[in-house]
Amino acid sequence: MESLLAGTILVVTVALVLVRPGGLNRAWWPIFGGGAVVITGLVPPEQVIGVLSETADPLVLLVGLMLLSAVAEKAGFFDWSASLAVRAGGGRVARLFALVFLIGCLVTAVLSLDATAVVLTPIVYGTVSRLRLKPLPFMFACVYAANTASLFLPISNLTNLLAYNAFDLGFAQYALIMLAPAALAVLTNLLLFAWLFRRDLQGSYDPIGSRFSPQSPAFFRATTGSIVVVLAAFFFAPLVGVSIGLIALVGGILMIGAAVALGQVGIREVAGSVSWDVLALVIGFFLVVRATEGAGLGTLVHAVYAAAAPGDGFPQILTVAFATALGSNVLNNLPMTLVSLDALEPLVSNGGIESAAAYATVVGTGVGPNLTVVGSLATLIWLSIVRGKGVEVTAKDYLKVGAVSTPPILFSAALGLWLSLQLFGP
Repeated sequence: MESLLAGTILVVTVALVLVRPGGLNRAWWPIFGGGAVVITGLVPPEQVIGVLSETADPLVLLVGLMLLSAVAEKAGFFDWSASLAVRAGGGRVARLFALVFLIGCLVTAVLSLDATAVVLTPIVYGTVSRLRLKPLPFMFACVYAANTASLFLPISNLTNLLAYNAFDLGFAQYALIMLAPAALAVLTNLLLFAWLFRRDLQGSYDPIGSRFSPQSPAFFRATTGSIVVVLAAFFFAPLVGVSIGLIALVGGILMIGAAVALGQVGIREVAGSVSWDVLALVIGFFLVVRATEGAGLGTLVHAVYAAAAPGDGFPQILTVAFATALGSNVLNNLPMTLVSLDALEPLVSNGGIESAAAYATVVGTGVGPNLTVVGSLATLIWLSIVRGKGVEVTAKDYLKVGAVSTPPILFSAALGLWLSLQLFGP
């Protein structure tokens, strides 16, 4: 009975998040779901504190990254990136497309996929519209750069943060091992898109008038330099026992403080730069998933991992990556990650399974959601943005692109992970 109740709450919660009946904010449904599992006793009240403790570090890091992105947007970092691509494109549409995609990958890697989906997408749309180019390929470049390039660093995606925190992977270790799979995924994605959108990427444009002039050059330079310093600190923080979440939060607060002192942003803008609803959504999902684990789902996923991924060979890595990708496109990648990591943790801790499965899970929940519009929250947010701009992308349209591109991208990432683990694995 408990299993049925917990499973029902999970399925209904995910469905309501994806459908958003009445246009209600997505965060409300996980909050309601989390409240339901506590009220029904599936998650005892004393365990709620434990869940909050587990989510603290990833959420602190997420807040810090939101603050960094807010300052970067205000300083003109994203506008500068778009203008740089236009000038470097030299008037060739295909080259501009490749540069937009690669810039999206860079933004995703250092500021998270949300920055690419939420901030860069409308800027790219405005840029290509002024150049009178077809926006659809560039919109797909933004969302795929957000998901595909989210493998590079722990900070690139919330799902990465959860795995990083659960297994104490180490920032430099994670970056080293995931470099090859992320790079191969990005390269495969770019080549596939160059072929898929080849007809729309023919021709030229006039790059004249695209030069970027920041409102405050000093503020722009200081912001760019600060982002570089914070990123460098992420690599060294674990060596001195400092949480990367704390680094991001302190860095974000200092940058926001400087921006406020210089009159570049106001307090209300600062408060609005943090997506508080996302934080509530994560906590709610944690509670709902914890209930399903206690009711038997965790045992089932635990058994699947134990049977399918006992080693670090390529077949095992590929199996885990494709299985978690499939689950992400059905269940959404956030709850899929939570279920997977909790099932994996005891297996990795007692030596019953290699840590390769943890990285393969990151690959599956990061690249896998490219298949459908419901795979990741970033994709859903992107979809609402592009539709608001008048670019009609149906779920069927997205699936057509995803069905062709996602399997080879995922295969490339899995192959890169296997190769990387042979060279740098424990």
